[in-house]
Amino acid sequence: MGRRFSFTDEALGNLQVYEVTPGEVWEALHGGRRVIRRLDECTLVYAATTRGRRLAILLAESESGDNDWDILAARDLSDSEAKRFDETVGWGRSR
Repeated sequence: MGRRFSFTDEALGNLQVYEVTPGEVWEALHGGRRVIRRLDECTLVYAATTRGRRLAILLAESESGDNDWDILAARDLSDSEAKRFDETVGWGRSR
């Protein structure tokens, strides 16, 4: 997965609905603790900000360039998603 991300207009509206800031999404995508799930036409990234907020971020490969990604949406992880994320990245033991 590349490191070039951009926000769609729809994504910025979605972030407001879920009270997620673009900075938190950026932080989470560039952090060291991520779980990436490939879906049919999108990619779902579970990631955490430096303050520990765990997010689900939906991405699609951009049509404008190689290895560029459009951020489509972001929200907090559900309780069950957060539990699986913590177990996967080892936060249950050392956090």
